[in-house]
Amino acid sequence: MGYKFRNRLSQVNLTEKFKAEKASLEKEFQEVLDTQKHYALYILDLAKKYGGRAVLHDKAYGSWQETSWNQLAEQMHAVASALLESGIKEEDRVGIFSNNRAQWHIADLGSMLIRAIDVPVYPTNSTKETEYIVNHSGLRILFLAGQAQYDRAYPLLDKCPGLEKIVVFHRGTKIASDPRVMMWDNFLDMGRKAGHKDKIEDIKKRCHYDDVCTIVYTSGTTGEPKGVVLTHKNFMHNGWSIGKYTQGPFSPDDSTFSWLPLSHALERSWDYGFLTSGAHIWYCDDHTKVMEYIQEANTTHMFNAARLFEKVYSTLFTKILEAPKKKQKIFFWSIKVAKEAGDMVLAGQMPPLTLRFKRAIADKLVLHKVRDLFGKNMHHVGSGGSSLNPEIEKFFFYCGMLVTQGYGLTETAPGIIFNGHEVFRLGTVGGVVPLSEMRIDAATGELQFRGPNVFKEYYKNPQATKEAFTDDGWFKSGDVGVMDKDGFVAITDRLKDLIITAGGKNVAPQKIEVLLCEDHYIENVAVAGEGKKYITAIIAPDFINLAEWASKNGIKYSSNEELIAKPEVVALYKDIIDKRQKDLGQVEQIKKFTLIPRIFSQEAGEVTPTLKIKRKVVLNNYKALVEAMYAE
Repeated sequence: MGYKFRNRLSQVNLTEKFKAEKASLEKEFQEVLDTQKHYALYILDLAKKYGGRAVLHDKAYGSWQETSWNQLAEQMHAVASALLESGIKEEDRVGIFSNNRAQWHIADLGSMLIRAIDVPVYPTNSTKETEYIVNHSGLRILFLAGQAQYDRAYPLLDKCPGLEKIVVFHRGTKIASDPRVMMWDNFLDMGRKAGHKDKIEDIKKRCHYDDVCTIVYTSGTTGEPKGVVLTHKNFMHNGWSIGKYTQGPFSPDDSTFSWLPLSHALERSWDYGFLTSGAHIWYCDDHTKVMEYIQEANTTHMFNAARLFEKVYSTLFTKILEAPKKKQKIFFWSIKVAKEAGDMVLAGQMPPLTLRFKRAIADKLVLHKVRDLFGKNMHHVGSGGSSLNPEIEKFFFYCGMLVTQGYGLTETAPGIIFNGHEVFRLGTVGGVVPLSEMRIDAATGELQFRGPNVFKEYYKNPQATKEAFTDDGWFKSGDVGVMDKDGFVAITDRLKDLIITAGGKNVAPQKIEVLLCEDHYIENVAVAGEGKKYITAIIAPDFINLAEWASKNGIKYSSNEELIAKPEVVALYKDIIDKRQKDLGQVEQIKKFTLIPRIFSQEAGEVTPTLKIKRKVVLNNYKALVEAMYAE
């Protein structure tokens, strides 16, 4: 069949199962805590077990380089010693301002070894955004990737009174002749020479799973970011509950492709789960090369943002529709056969022999090519961060690759609801993980949580911490959702994002935005309509794809401004919107739209580092355009 999984959702309701097994699950999780104790200690134990076996793989210098378990352990000790030599004490804060690469985890784990608390900074953050985190968290040392981060961070040595040292990972970075700046290799050498073995051994005795592991600053869509305080226990619960009961178990033969920012709790927690399973991590430090690196790495797993699947899906279908008729016929026949067989599998039925035979032919002709876009070994891909259209989920399933959604927040370390390999329901984010609880507020529909993975507090912000919980101790997610009879949860929108029209109708803008952004020619959408008679949208085209379309259609232009003003381009987008929203209710449909000459940017404050749209900022930035769409 080409499927490596079967849907067994009819056999079990995970929510009820976990409730019934609570006592045994609590005992099992405590055994995990007692075994692992603390991430730095557990990684050192695994290094003794796996020795010279490769564990980290990155391409920061143009070709894939390996770091073995032995090398990882040695460099962790060198980092810990160098931090001590630099005056860092237990519970001091150390920052990591870098894209994904082996040094990210080495600096992270080395800091943990002396019970320092690391504070990740998104690699795309501006000087101003980084300055806020440095000052608020009290960072003393900042590790950073290379030239881009160095140029933004170096001025902070004079602007931030607590920042004492910058350590630069990437060789070849042009740095100032300043004793406060060190290259990574020199930093490690300093640690090796300093030794501090006895001090490190003494500190290791105090390492515990209740230690603060990190302070992650949320890339909130409103206001200043808040520092989410997460313990080792929070992350360990994530690794145990998701790895064992929904996504795994992972094994030392597994591998993951790490490209979502490690500065976000999602990728970090996911990677911790692989590290503690003895598995491999392959890093991507350049988002423009994701699809190229995926095929080279050939990993078994990865976690993606929904946007990547949307881009692959829309690009694939756009190219097919431009292909010769014979190729189109083969493609759509193969997808039709795969859908017929896949729908039977989803219903728990075995397709008949003739259909299995047809699907095998379809697999040889088309389906395996779709899977191979993600590498030949990819077994399972998770999706999170935003909703993924069930149509796209099912498409990849029909092609033989399971893409399942999960849900969580930084405050839940982050995964608290997940689909698994064998128990899943497409179109949902899954079931609540073991030892965590969820309830739905009757008045608002808000999802509320409690459990071992819920964060400790917001750093230096007791008022925000208080406001984040109900009087009886449940964390308020701010997300609206529903749960079906089998325990599967669907997220419908953000509580604060709901638009109430002049007619009193509630409209969920994210649903509309996600629907439109699946198109090949659309990069960003911000929906407006609060207190208005109808819905409008600010749309940022995908200018790479739009330029190709303009060239094929003989449209000449000298700037993006000129391009989006062309009547043919406006007509193209009207047709796209009309087709995309045909199944939406009348009140949800976009009546007017305006194209803008650039995509939403972090620099303009319009998106977070994780590319979530700050809708209020976008609509304020384009206030005049929005008002013009409502002018009579």
